[in-house]
Amino acid sequence: MSLVLQATLYRDGSGDADEAAYVLQARMLLDGHLTLDAATMEPFFRPWLTGEHDGRLFTKYLPGWPALLAASQAVFGTMAVAPALVAAGWVAGTYRLARELLDDAASAVLAAALLAGSPLVVVHTALPLAYACGAATLTLASAALLRGARTGARRSLLGGGAGAGFALLLRPFDAVLVLTGVVVFALARLRRQPRAIPARVGWAVLGAAPFVAVLLVFCWLVTGSALRMPLSASDPLDRFGFGPRRILPSEPTFAFTRHLALRALQQTCTAAPGWLFGGVVVVALAAVGAVAARRRAQRLLLVATVAAVVGGYLFWWGSAFAMPGLRDGLGPHYHLAALTPILILAADGARRLWSAAAALPRATVLRPTAAGVVVVTMVLLTASAVPGKVDGQRWVNDHNAFLAALLPDRYPAPAVVVVTPQVPSRYTQVPYQTLRNRPDLHGRVLYAADLGPATATLPDRVPGRALYRLRPDEIADPAAPASFYGSFTALRQVGGERIRVHLVARLPAGPAAAAGAAGAAAYVRLGAQTRIFPATPAAASVIDATVVVTSGEPAGAGEIGVGAATLPEELVVGLVQPTAAGPARWEERIPLARRPTTGALTLLTPGLGWRQVPGRAAAGWLPAPVRPTLAVAVGLD
Repeated sequence: MSLVLQATLYRDGSGDADEAAYVLQARMLLDGHLTLDAATMEPFFRPWLTGEHDGRLFTKYLPGWPALLAASQAVFGTMAVAPALVAAGWVAGTYRLARELLDDAASAVLAAALLAGSPLVVVHTALPLAYACGAATLTLASAALLRGARTGARRSLLGGGAGAGFALLLRPFDAVLVLTGVVVFALARLRRQPRAIPARVGWAVLGAAPFVAVLLVFCWLVTGSALRMPLSASDPLDRFGFGPRRILPSEPTFAFTRHLALRALQQTCTAAPGWLFGGVVVVALAAVGAVAARRRAQRLLLVATVAAVVGGYLFWWGSAFAMPGLRDGLGPHYHLAALTPILILAADGARRLWSAAAALPRATVLRPTAAGVVVVTMVLLTASAVPGKVDGQRWVNDHNAFLAALLPDRYPAPAVVVVTPQVPSRYTQVPYQTLRNRPDLHGRVLYAADLGPATATLPDRVPGRALYRLRPDEIADPAAPASFYGSFTALRQVGGERIRVHLVARLPAGPAAAAGAAGAAAYVRLGAQTRIFPATPAAASVIDATVVVTSGEPAGAGEIGVGAATLPEELVVGLVQPTAAGPARWEERIPLARRPTTGALTLLTPGLGWRQVPGRAAAGWLPAPVRPTLAVAVGLD
């Protein structure tokens, strides 16, 4: 199922930008690097979710899951095998843990089946995210540690310790929440064998030691301190607790309050049944399993694990941030470590009810009938929750397909594509997670963030590459209903001491436009300096003007000097025309900067087109082409 979904519905991932960070780190490991040179990446190519230490960039994530993705790529030629192996391991681990705790093969098989059929598991084992791997590893580690503590089997203790250590390289907070209860339970069972405790603990510690050493060395190499995790090192505000929170210093601050935490908890609990096989029925069965009398301590461990995970993530600001995707997005992904205990309890609850029903009159008929009704109900509840999730992912796939359709199949030369979203971002993977660069930036096509006027310096950073701009949100004609979106434009760099800007503005025809033609004017603006060219009756509704932008002081009214201007800046060429419904405006905004070595000017043309449409003043400036109404030609003077 994992491999099939990765090749079909999730062929480009879920749309979560974090996937790009995991894949990037895996490719870094394949290249033999833990960090990237900040000077090479800044400012146009910095990957999403990276922090900086001592001139090097590191990802916010620990290396456990990226190492598995890298190993999958090295051995199988694809990263898709790693999530599939996680799926298989998680199902097997659920069986082993249920068998160890409840000593009932039927309950263990049913628990594994419930896990395999749960949409939350199916989705997350088809993605390059670490949540499923963390939950699967903790399930396997818990089963091995509990068996080793009970029997003294060294292989189980070593394996369980290794699993616990590897979990620290995945999601250390989950490891603490889950394994604390496992360790306390195991030690409590050994209270009557105190002499066995040191040896069994020692074997488990021996299994964990290599992974703990890797964790400490990794942190020391990338953050400068063995005890400083990459997550908090990238931004001290990315931590548990209430108050201002933020994922990176470049991103907005999020106010995480107790009210938001409780709201996130409520929505998580409401959405969770839709991600379990059987929905509310499996939740009810879990409640039955939790209150059964037999093996009370084992059930208490399962309940405590669920409570620890749910309670722990009450204090994580990401839980509130993830609320929009709880129902049909990624679901309650932070709580995946609580899934196995819930389903083990549900399987045992079903087993208890089946056994209790044997005492009913005509049990031989009633039991199979009732079981069939329950199974059919669970299947229908699960099936009813799936379409919304599939539709949500299809929307993501359509978005990715639209983006891919804007890009050419082949480029005539090595290229850089400047990515310009409607909401500015210095990380191309945030709005468009499929636009990824190789860690060494040696790909034939590179994707660069649009940094506004500073983008004028990009060509000097990537000599020998053709430049293009991808603007997915550009509206072909904002005045026309159902207008097409998206543009892909070749860019040209113009540099020198004096740059000539020639504009030709053709006033739109029509009664409403003619009424305001007398007040129409074109203009060229740089900072506080503006040159205005009013329309004249003799020009037949055409404004033709030229302005020279010089690096020194202006020699006359036809020049704009940038000597006192702060660069980089936008050179704005515009047209305004009054109409009965309000002014119509066209602007082309051209990035303009100064070369630090020579002081010469450099700009990138064509600039970004923007329009204000009469009657839609509330919409503000809309991303749209301005030609042929406003044509701008740029060259050396």
